[in-house]
Amino acid sequence: MTKGSVLGIFRERSHSPRREFDDEAILKETAIRLSRYLGMDVPLLYPTEFLETGLDIKPKLIFFMCEEESCLEKLKVISRSMDCLLVNSVQAVENTFRIKMVEILSGQEFFPASRIININEFGNGRILKGVWLKRGDFHAIEDGDVVYAHDSRDVQAKLNSFAKRGIEQVLVQEHIPGDIVKFYSVTDPDRERVYWFKWFYHKNQKLCRYDFSKEELYAKCQLAGRLLGLEIFGGDAIVRADGRIFVIDVNAWPSFALFRNEASRAISALIVEKMVSKGCQISMNVKENLTGACSLNP
Repeated sequence: MTKGSVLGIFRERSHSPRREFDDEAILKETAIRLSRYLGMDVPLLYPTEFLETGLDIKPKLIFFMCEEESCLEKLKVISRSMDCLLVNSVQAVENTFRIKMVEILSGQEFFPASRIININEFGNGRILKGVWLKRGDFHAIEDGDVVYAHDSRDVQAKLNSFAKRGIEQVLVQEHIPGDIVKFYSVTDPDRERVYWFKWFYHKNQKLCRYDFSKEELYAKCQLAGRLLGLEIFGGDAIVRADGRIFVIDVNAWPSFALFRNEASRAISALIVEKMVSKGCQISMNVKENLTGACSLNP
């Protein structure tokens, strides 16, 4: 395997509110594992470096956390011109942007009633109460990007706040009362293989511990990821008092802060097998190290 055939790109720091260290740490740990497994240097670039400098290598695979349009467009060009694999794909990352995600997941029984509204067209005495308002482009990248509105007056006040920040489209999502569950997954949808899945309760909540099917949670999270085309993803779900499960949000490549060791092992296993699919050779000891990378907790 030639030096420089795998490349990683960090997330924009503006997209990592209070998560700059965690986002960088998971990429670094993945690169360290890959370097050890593959016997090669795995360079990591910040988005500005990726945009401002030309590549002196022809990568066979790029794993990335960046999300800005300029980076994604350059990745598309590289993927086409160099026959380079991308993890996640650019399309999958774009599918997690709220407008596209609502378009893809609306109608699924596990997804709450959601719609995108244009702030400038909202009003006319429309009554709303008990809803979540989320910026309509990316996931939350700063304070105030995800807020709860108690009634129609509160809705209008919070929409005005979005407008002042130049955010023109907002997701309005039904409020589902219940326990908040966070989940992570590393999977290869093409091979229908899940390398790792983990769920846990969100810490900042009054936890009721409603009974629910762990297998159903697993299945719904995997379906959401598959519909969006994701390989490395995480998100949030709600368990209602009656045990019904809703997936309310999905993100590409989260920070995996609490489970960095497990996640980096699974991500490395996914990437190595993708490299093998490109005709790259790996040693038997690497294959042995990757055995057992799968870890599921449904």
